[in-house]
Amino acid sequence: MVRDGNGNSGKRWPGKRGAKKSPVTAGSVNAGLDRMVLRLAVFTLVIVAAFIALFSRLWFLQVLSADDFRALAKENRVRFTYSEPPRGRILDRNGVVLVSSRKSLAVTVDRAVFQLPSEEDIVIARLSDLLDIPIFELQEELNDATVSPYKPVAVAYDVPELKTIYIRENQEDFPGVDAERLPVRVYPEGPVAAHILGYVGEISEIELESDFFLGVRPAYEPGDIVGKLGIERTYDRYLRGRPQIEKVVVNSSNDLVGPPILKQEQQPGRDVQLSIDIKIQRIVEEALENGVRAAQGAGFQAPAGAAVVLHPSTGEVLAMASWPTYDPTVLADGLSIKENRALGASTINDPDDDAFLNRAIQAQRQPASTYKVVTAGAAMATGVADYTTTLDCPGSAVYPPEGMPGAVTFRNWTSLDLGFMGFAESLEQSCDTFYYELGWRMEDAFGPEANNFTDGDGTERFQDYARTAGMGHTTGIDLPYEASGRVPDEEWCKEEYEATKHLEGPTCALGWLPGYTVNMSIGQGDVITTPLQMAVTYAAIANEGSVMVPRVAWRLENITPEGKREIVREYSPKSAARLPLEPSEIEVIQDGLELVVGGVNGTGRPAFAGFPLNEFRVAGKTGTSELGETDLQDAWFVSYGPTESPEYTVAVYLEKAGHGGESAAPIARQIFEAIFGLDESLSVQLSHDESG
Repeated sequence: MVRDGNGNSGKRWPGKRGAKKSPVTAGSVNAGLDRMVLRLAVFTLVIVAAFIALFSRLWFLQVLSADDFRALAKENRVRFTYSEPPRGRILDRNGVVLVSSRKSLAVTVDRAVFQLPSEEDIVIARLSDLLDIPIFELQEELNDATVSPYKPVAVAYDVPELKTIYIRENQEDFPGVDAERLPVRVYPEGPVAAHILGYVGEISEIELESDFFLGVRPAYEPGDIVGKLGIERTYDRYLRGRPQIEKVVVNSSNDLVGPPILKQEQQPGRDVQLSIDIKIQRIVEEALENGVRAAQGAGFQAPAGAAVVLHPSTGEVLAMASWPTYDPTVLADGLSIKENRALGASTINDPDDDAFLNRAIQAQRQPASTYKVVTAGAAMATGVADYTTTLDCPGSAVYPPEGMPGAVTFRNWTSLDLGFMGFAESLEQSCDTFYYELGWRMEDAFGPEANNFTDGDGTERFQDYARTAGMGHTTGIDLPYEASGRVPDEEWCKEEYEATKHLEGPTCALGWLPGYTVNMSIGQGDVITTPLQMAVTYAAIANEGSVMVPRVAWRLENITPEGKREIVREYSPKSAARLPLEPSEIEVIQDGLELVVGGVNGTGRPAFAGFPLNEFRVAGKTGTSELGETDLQDAWFVSYGPTESPEYTVAVYLEKAGHGGESAAPIARQIFEAIFGLDESLSVQLSHDESG
């Protein structure tokens, strides 16, 4: 017991009286208060800042962007649906349908539905089982980069309706899969005229930005089907028609709210009628294939070739064939990756072996002796010769003449000296040295007394005539991707040197030399042409001098509601230039071309042995192009007939197929025999076609 000083007793407890206490100062109290105030201030600022940010965002959304979001909200409710208008037909000159359209029941897959690759794999596997199509083929179609990512991909066409019903009834097993009727192109004549007609496919992003498709009304949109090649591409804006556009209102579940509002009536595409005669087209394709097979059977490579038939006076293309070819029916429902591989280059080392290449307008080859009509015309037009000129035809000639620097020996196709001859005989016997001399005269501005030479006379009169005759530029035919060929000159030589000067032995290292013109005079060296260009030039000889613009389309037509054909536009023949030759000068060239086929020494005579030239007179020129240092040769034959009133210009070339007289001329003969009704087998076929 403890007592305090007052007499009170009790226990001593810790923290009470008797416990040791810490001293508390006024400063420590104030410091604690300051920290508390600071924390409250920071917290308050954070709260205020958050409210300011939230208020600002609400102000932006509800006030500043109100109009934009109203428009977006409205757009979310409004949809526009576009129909696929019937694409116009393509007809031959007699009204035979070459291309039309039909509806195909197709299975489509919406790639946007799949969240995971595994989901897509499962659906594709189920479709493979149902449609009996390998998984990898469906996957290739689905992953085709040419199809817009914003639309369903058609993975199978002409699907039985029962299978599409099964898909719709088991939609939970086939998410994103649907069936719809899509238009596909139909080719009643099969693979005939594939390179002329072309094919269609979905427009690519690059095409959407190209000049060809810009500025067209109605404007092209992603997912549109457009022409890719041939007439389908050139006249796409007429063939495509105008879609029906409907405005529909949908709810959040994408269900229709009210009836559709029609914004634009559907307008079918226009028909395009061609100058092509499908009967002649069949003849030309068959003759070309026969010629290729015959050349291959004779031991030549003959991997490719082309043939063209023009009307000389109008420039209308009556037929055009290219080998190898393809069947456009495989493209009717779009070109799959697998099909594209099958139709493309057969080997990496031979990129020109492409079935899509229209060699009639895209193959650029040395024309060889068929070019001599250009040299002959240029020589007479420039005044270095006239139609009575005669020149020697030795086995070789030296240019520049002996005693001048840089002399080169140019050899004739034969070592014999054939003696003096005029233009007609020079064409009949295809005398190279005759044309070497003409080429030298057009290049040499100084005459035989000169003891030096320069790189040409600066006038390039030979080249100017060649361009007038249709060489070195596109002919203007209404087919896409036509090649321009080449007429080499000093400017070209300078460009080639700049492009090759880093290589050993650059082109034109010494500038343009007269020998280049000498070599060009027989269609060798650096001059290249297309079969169509040669056909246009020979048509000008046949029609007395008019260089016509070739054309495939003849008319644009509408089908009236009563089902009648109504001509909307008709294309008239157009002349691009006129040969600067007198009638007597053209006549001597014509005489020479007749001698090539019917003359005693004509290089084309063997191919036309037994042909009734007394009834059906044909004129033409053979050509054999030497391909560099190899033993390979391109074979050419360009011709027209009947000569008294020409109706057909026929140009044929075969790659790596030997001499023109042995490989190309027989093809032209087969074409003329069928056209003139001399080939019984083809004549019977034509009669059968005409009778339906």
